[in-house]
Amino acid sequence: MTIPQYFKTLGLVGTAALAVFLTGCASKSGGSWSGSEPHNPFCQDPTHGHPIRATQEFKAEEPPPAPRQVTTAEPAPAPAPTGFKTSSAAFPTGDRRTSALLVEKTLPVQVLAGKEFEVVYKVSNLTDLTLQDVTVTCDHTPNFKASSATPEPSQMGANEATWNLGELAPKQTKEIRVRGRADEPGTIRGCCTASFKPVICDTILVVKPAIALEKTMPAQVVQCDPIPVKLVVKNTGSSQLTNVRVTDSLPAGLTTDAGQNTASFDAGTLAPGQSKEFSFVAKASRTGSFENPAKATSAEGVEAAARASVTVVKPALAVACTVPPDKEIEGLKFTEFFGRPFQVCWEVKNTGNAASANTVLDVAIPAGVTFRSATEGGTASGSTATWNLGSLAPGASKKVCATFVAANAGNYAFNATTKGVCADPATTSCSVVIQGINAILVEVVDDPDPIQVGEETTYTIKVTNQGGGLDLQDVTVKAVFPDGITPLAPSNNGQVSGKTVTWAPVARLPLKQTITYTVKGKATTIGDNRVEFQVTTRARQTPIVEIESTTSY
Repeated sequence: MTIPQYFKTLGLVGTAALAVFLTGCASKSGGSWSGSEPHNPFCQDPTHGHPIRATQEFKAEEPPPAPRQVTTAEPAPAPAPTGFKTSSAAFPTGDRRTSALLVEKTLPVQVLAGKEFEVVYKVSNLTDLTLQDVTVTCDHTPNFKASSATPEPSQMGANEATWNLGELAPKQTKEIRVRGRADEPGTIRGCCTASFKPVICDTILVVKPAIALEKTMPAQVVQCDPIPVKLVVKNTGSSQLTNVRVTDSLPAGLTTDAGQNTASFDAGTLAPGQSKEFSFVAKASRTGSFENPAKATSAEGVEAAARASVTVVKPALAVACTVPPDKEIEGLKFTEFFGRPFQVCWEVKNTGNAASANTVLDVAIPAGVTFRSATEGGTASGSTATWNLGSLAPGASKKVCATFVAANAGNYAFNATTKGVCADPATTSCSVVIQGINAILVEVVDDPDPIQVGEETTYTIKVTNQGGGLDLQDVTVKAVFPDGITPLAPSNNGQVSGKTVTWAPVARLPLKQTITYTVKGKATTIGDNRVEFQVTTRARQTPIVEIESTTSY
């Protein structure tokens, strides 16, 4: 009888079982099992139609004499004197190529009486199908005392244990490990059987198409900033979607960065759960609130829509200038005298509905005016005063002032410009009137001094318009000599009349300019001779008098 015929005779249609009688099969000890190991030795005689006694066996020997005994640390088992051996059997045909279950057993060839050893059974699914109700049953001769098994047996009987291993997935392997001993020399014999149910299952997938679209954009942007738009289309169904397209139609006032009114994207094919993201940048031509829908379609007929809105805002700046109130003297109105400090202030306000970032105020400093100081961290560079005002919230304002000094009289205009991020520049202008005052410096030096009677000295006269912001007009210089000094040879066509020297009037002497005259004087007597020099202008008819003393001996 062949092996397949044997299984049929046993009535194992739909299951498989094969008994293999091997030395070293698992057994129970003390009524309980624990531990686990893979491998089972199984064998069969191909010339017979039924399981046979294994030709493999192992013997428990007398312990060697004490001097030759080798001990090992617990819990490791005592080493086998001559190694291990492995046997196997395939179920149900006995041939691995045509069987579903393989049981392998690994055990020592020889053990010492009274020393524990371990047997490992490995149960493997050889197929690509799931095997159910996999059961392994092993018995043994009474001389084997099992101490533990992993996993513990599902059932135990006299010298027999059964493991219900449950389900074995395709190609899966489970192990059983059994530990025990034989107290007396002899041969341990045992056998194992295995059974299982092969299972084949099939499924039919029922799918449903569905699509979702999500659109996001900022809730608010400043007009000059780009508007990032993100579109995410997702296959939320259980079937594949093809020819998926996403279209976003922009409302009036919004366009893509390329100037288009519509943004379209081809998502192609989406597997279930797959999503694709698309993005583009829009820009606004005006302020206001905008809402627009986007749409996703597919060849399967499912579609989705999504809406998003954005509010476009913009800062607007205004600037105003203030100068000190006018002074009035003898009917003359002006802001300040030259050389005296005066203050000009500016107020910058954000009248828009968005913050003005990096707000700056620049003021052109007129020629002839010097920057002295500023509030709020203002600084001057060259002919420009600058304030970095930072961010101005909608409706917020900031006031700054600067102190200036004018060197000359005149009207001076201060032109200011303010600007911020995304804010159109704003300008303003205000003027100050600076009043000048005449100021004259008269200097006279004689050289040499003293002189002897009959010797000459030279008088140098300098008249300087030293400030006040106004030119000197009709500048006249006159020298009056004492009796002891005779005037000689005046420069600049000066005229000598007795003891008096007169120079023709100078029509205009500009600011900081100087006119210089010289005249010689000859000592005629001994004494302290005082020469008087007189300077008048159109505005100063009372002479400015400078006296120079010359000593003659």
